[in-house]
Amino acid sequence: AKVPGLDAKPGPLGSAGVIGAGLMGGGIAMCCAEAGMAVTLLDVDQSNLDRGMSVIKKNYARSVDRKSKTQEQVDKIMALITPATSYSALAQCDIVVEAVFENMKLKKTIFAQLDEVCKPGCVLASNTSRLDIDVIAGVTKRPQDVIGCHFFSPANVMKLLENVRGPRTGTSTIATAMAFGQKLKKVTCLVGNCNGFVANRVMGVSGFPELLEGGSLPYQIDAASEAYGMKMGPARMNDLVGLDLFGRERANSGLAQPEKNVFDAMYAAKRFGQKNGKGYYQYDDKLRCTRDPEAEAMISKIWKTNGVSPKTLSEEEILDKLYLPVVNEGFKCLEEGHAVRPSDIDVCCVFGYNWPRFTGGPMQWASSIGLPKVLGKLEAMGVRPSGLLKECVEKKWKLNSKDLVKRIEQAWDSRWSQAASKL
Repeated sequence: AKVPGLDAKPGPLGSAGVIGAGLMGGGIAMCCAEAGMAVTLLDVDQSNLDRGMSVIKKNYARSVDRKSKTQEQVDKIMALITPATSYSALAQCDIVVEAVFENMKLKKTIFAQLDEVCKPGCVLASNTSRLDIDVIAGVTKRPQDVIGCHFFSPANVMKLLENVRGPRTGTSTIATAMAFGQKLKKVTCLVGNCNGFVANRVMGVSGFPELLEGGSLPYQIDAASEAYGMKMGPARMNDLVGLDLFGRERANSGLAQPEKNVFDAMYAAKRFGQKNGKGYYQYDDKLRCTRDPEAEAMISKIWKTNGVSPKTLSEEEILDKLYLPVVNEGFKCLEEGHAVRPSDIDVCCVFGYNWPRFTGGPMQWASSIGLPKVLGKLEAMGVRPSGLLKECVEKKWKLNSKDLVKRIEQAWDSRWSQAASKL
């Protein structure tokens, strides 16, 4: 996507370093090598590094078996990937992408080391999905070189790349990161540094938890979502990702209430999803899912404890509760200067979350419903509407109205020019 006002030229992109040889790091390394870049895949743990290289080789072996790549092509790609355990191996890289797990302390330690070993002008990128890019940049003496490059998992399959600008990110770094996405044949959007950035932020306010706690069963919610065009409804998606990931975090932090909260109850009952054959659904050895009477009984018990009655909502009602909050959050991103245009939000959802492409994405979907109707429904649901959405309705702006485009550009320019002026 074009970035308004960006006239800086990108730097060289002949070589890349990737830190972390897990699923994400390995996928990013594959993307870079397939784009012809010389890749250094670094992991300080030799066994992790060996395992990561083995997974990459197996992925390419499957490609050969499927005849999507020849052995000669695979050999050329693999020759571009060099495993390493020392940060000194990254000294001459043009860009380095950190892809370790979401822990700020660890990321700050890594960037402090990159600051010491990487050549001047090297782009220092974090694959974080939600952490503050400027805090990470703050441990270096070159915050202008730091940016977020948020890939979606698996990185070698998902097309979206969110480049995340911090208040101190330089224009040449932004230009290089955008060129990096283009080189990797990613659909690339520049977004602002806020919690969850754009894709995770807007999809993170989906009404799934409220529907589940409010009297709708998983299969009812998923049926409406999938009829709308989602490849997988939110309950099935949670089972795929693993209910233990966030369940463990809530339990360890003392926030879990398994007697009152459906999500916590699933975790407490060791219903982790596909990985152990039971979550919101039950799974056979081929991961085919069916409704699970035990899970539904647990959910019904929690409803009873909370004084909630089972509800039978129409498909439209479920979709409204699921996705109109997503639209509202999209308007907030625009209002706050974290997205350049409504279509960027659509792109992030379509290519990052498999939002059905034929709908155009959440913002275009809202436009097809009519913004006055969207506003009315949000207010009826008790959701506080974005000021920008209210302004659009009051002034009869459509998503392509020149006045709205100007308003969004002003919000973007104001946020990032003010951020730069404070440095």
